[in-house]
Parts: sequence; structure tokens; C-alpha cells
Amino acid sequence: MATRSGNGLRGDGVIVVVGRVRTDADKRDELVRVGQAVAAASRPEEGCISYRLYEDTEIANEFVFVEECESSDALQRHFATPHVGEFMQAIPATIVAPPDVKFHSIASSMDLADVSPG
Repeated sequence: MATRSGNGLRGDGVIVVVGRVRTDADKRDELVRVGQAVAAASRPEEGCISYRLYEDTEIANEFVFVEECESSDALQRHFATPHVGEFMQAIPATIVAPPDVKFHSIASSMDLADVSPG
């Protein structure tokens, strides 16, 4: 079970990070470049389940980063890596509004077959 501590979520469950960002036509290519770079560098990390950058198909220049980590410890190690530091330095120049980043602690998951009528 995850709990909140002084420095964030702590627990045994999977952590899903969802970061929404907005860019413009002039900065879009650089956002994609730095986003793909941090995702590619993060995927081989121990404890990284997935890291992807998605583009909204309905709102121009809106992107969503989705990262899944095995644990809060894995997430903390991830945030201490040089490539995340480089990303955090680069991202402000590629967006036109403050990012919206949420950290979710997942207690359990089901497949679609588990919830579909049968």
C-alpha cells in the first residue's frame, strides 16, 4: 500500500507518472526530440516498465508523457539519472505553459477480458 511521506509517494505498488505539456509549432520538433531521448534512455533502467511520449490527436501541440515504474524506489532512482537531469534542463524551452504532472500509485490492474461481458 502506498502512503504519502514528506518527499512523495512511498509504497510497494506500481507508480504511473502522467505528464501533460503544451508546445507550439516552433518548439514542437525540439519537444519531440528531448521527449524521445529521455524515454529511450529511461526504458532500459531497472524498474522501468514503460516510458512513452504520446501526441494528442484532437488538440494541436499537446503531448502526454506516460511512465510506469515498478516501485517508488525505482522512480526515485530514475529521477537521479543524468538523462532526467538533462531533460529537466531542456524541457522549459520546449513548452508554452506549465506542465501538468501527476504521480499515481496503482494497487492493482486488470485486463480488458477481466471486465468485459462474457
